[in-house]
Amino acid sequence: RIEPARTVKGTHDRFGVENGKFTYIQKIGTSIAELYCFEQISTPILEFSQVFERTLGSESDIVGKELYSFIDHDDKLTLRPEGTAGIVRALINNNMDRDLPKKFYYHGPMFRRERPQKGRLRQFEQFGVEMFGYENPTSDIEIIEMAWAFLNKIDTGTPFELEINSLADMESRTRYCEVVRDYLRKNASRLSSDSVKRISTNPLRVLDSKNPEDIPIIQNCPSITEFYNTTSAERFDAVCQGLQKLEIPYKVNPRMVRGLDYYEDTIFEFKCIDSRLGVSQGTVLAGGRYDSLVQLMGGKEKVPGIGWAAGVNRLAAILRDDIMIPQERPIAVVIIQDRDKTILSTDNCRTSNDMILYNYGLKISSVLRSHNIKTFFYHISNIHKQSLKTILANVVKTNASHAILVGENEIMNDKVTLKDLDLKIQNEYKLEDIVQVLKSRKNN
Repeated sequence: RIEPARTVKGTHDRFGVENGKFTYIQKIGTSIAELYCFEQISTPILEFSQVFERTLGSESDIVGKELYSFIDHDDKLTLRPEGTAGIVRALINNNMDRDLPKKFYYHGPMFRRERPQKGRLRQFEQFGVEMFGYENPTSDIEIIEMAWAFLNKIDTGTPFELEINSLADMESRTRYCEVVRDYLRKNASRLSSDSVKRISTNPLRVLDSKNPEDIPIIQNCPSITEFYNTTSAERFDAVCQGLQKLEIPYKVNPRMVRGLDYYEDTIFEFKCIDSRLGVSQGTVLAGGRYDSLVQLMGGKEKVPGIGWAAGVNRLAAILRDDIMIPQERPIAVVIIQDRDKTILSTDNCRTSNDMILYNYGLKISSVLRSHNIKTFFYHISNIHKQSLKTILANVVKTNASHAILVGENEIMNDKVTLKDLDLKIQNEYKLEDIVQVLKSRKNN
């Protein structure tokens, strides 16, 4: 017996209602992004590893534990774990950093080798946006307001909570890092082993720890808000005031640092407490400012940047099954070989007469589609005998509104029989009139 093929751990197949939810979320994201004058960008799933190792931080969990990297001849390649770094690389490679400002949106799969759990897969989907060349605090306000509009339009029926913080500029953050390092060293005996290692290399990364051992220590750590210089304080205050003017509720979380090293100044997370996501996976959208990232990746000059990414998998998990984009119902084309027979057999389907019927039906289907009428051609099984009742029952499962019945009588009289599958009534129409008949019914 051949062992059945399986999915890779941390991945799963998507179809049916779940796939419809993903399409729904992506279409809403696209409509919102284009409403805000963003244009779509697509970058490769495969990048040189340095694109992520140089930017995400050597002490981040993503680089330290989660990258899917491999050697291809002499090149070290990585499956992208997030979208921003690849888009910054594209900005530099295509000289778009010389033609600013730019506003992009994207969606697609990301990959992280982490422990699979509810709301966390090794292959997952993100929808994200990035803005380059905008340094005014108003860009921070607009990008957060855009995320707010996106989540509200999806309408999950579950409230979201916005948490914001500022990691300040380099001057403020350097002073704060030294204070955090001293504090953590004094409490090193009570920290997890991973956090102890990070005290000397990147102490702020400890503040992002989800380890239960670290939480009590993190909660008593000095707050970064105490170390803002005037520039950082005024910028963060402007962002907070702007959100208040737009009536977007938020909570300042001075312990939030985000999981990537390239963030600075404004950072934010939208959280949803829902049992379907679990307690630790409530963040559905997050982002922040990264003004030094372009230069860090080899750009000639510092380019202001800010963006966010939403977890499509998590949003789909809390989206109700009945919230879907209305789908146009198709017209089914059904071949009827002999209405006088209860059982329709296709054993002789290859005879010339039968093929005339099928070719006639396929021609009708082609004409309907050429007029943008969604059409389902029903292929009768060559193995199983089917009654007309069974055929129509199967057609109903396709959500078709009408069925066009094609038999010898229709071909001889250059007509078709149109059956309303909801009202259970049918009428004959001339072949040349059927497109107009269907369009008029669609408009009504």
